[in-house]
Amino acid sequence: MSTGVKKMFGLGKGLESLIPGSKQMHPTSQKENVFYVEVNKIRPNPEQPRQDFNQEGLKELSQSIRKYGVLQPLLVAKMEEEGPRGRNVYYQLIAGERRLKASKMAGLPNVPVVIRDDFKTKGVRLEVALVENVQRKDLNPVEEAEAYERLAKEFSLTQQEIAQKVGKSREVVANAIRLLGLPQDIKESLRGGILSRAHARALLAFGNTEKQREVYGHIMGGRLSSKDVEQMASSSNPSKTKRAKLTTQEINRFQSLEKNLGEMLKVPVLIRSTDKGGHIVIKFADLQELNKVAKRIID
Repeated sequence: MSTGVKKMFGLGKGLESLIPGSKQMHPTSQKENVFYVEVNKIRPNPEQPRQDFNQEGLKELSQSIRKYGVLQPLLVAKMEEEGPRGRNVYYQLIAGERRLKASKMAGLPNVPVVIRDDFKTKGVRLEVALVENVQRKDLNPVEEAEAYERLAKEFSLTQQEIAQKVGKSREVVANAIRLLGLPQDIKESLRGGILSRAHARALLAFGNTEKQREVYGHIMGGRLSSKDVEQMASSSNPSKTKRAKLTTQEINRFQSLEKNLGEMLKVPVLIRSTDKGGHIVIKFADLQELNKVAKRIID
């Protein structure tokens, strides 16, 4: 039974040569061998956290592969399944899906791989794929958050344990997972790179979906920086000290005035309360918009 494998050469560097900093997660010192495997015998990793692949980027990578070949081996696990003619051998991809896709586009019949038999369990496959993508910064914020959430829910890992595996702080992991609480349309904007991670995190400070969508509209209009959004959220959610000075009715009144003034002037408006009164901040994008705002005020 042919497995479609040709031995290439010895690496002798272990998993660290493929996933920097992974020694803590899988402290093996075994020698790795690189083989050539037929691309049609490699199946995608069902635990792959990355779902979005830039097609233009894949085309550029495939052109590079046509010229130079695959410079970094893929990481796979050898698997077996029952077939009509006995047991079939195939290889499940653990890391390197972008390289595999580009190799197929380039028309390569074989690709170099490192075969690891200790990566057969579902949890380890997700772990390794996540670590590789995070370290390469290949995941968009939503994919990263979804991967962290899967590690927490499916494998009962704490945020601290996840942080240790991916080499980040617990706060970074916690803030990433919080992004999944945003409305679906805003998450899709974040997934597609239209909304920045900083803006998305600032939106989380607003307590309700309606306000998040309202501010999101201003962001998409190019009128609000992430700092502006944070200031608006701070205004909408006063501190405990501020709450002692303002009644709920007064807080609601401020928010209502912000909305009404913003609609009238057609720009974001922020109201700040201070010990000696307060002030109004009117945001504008350029001189032309400022002139329009001034005209609306004067008229």
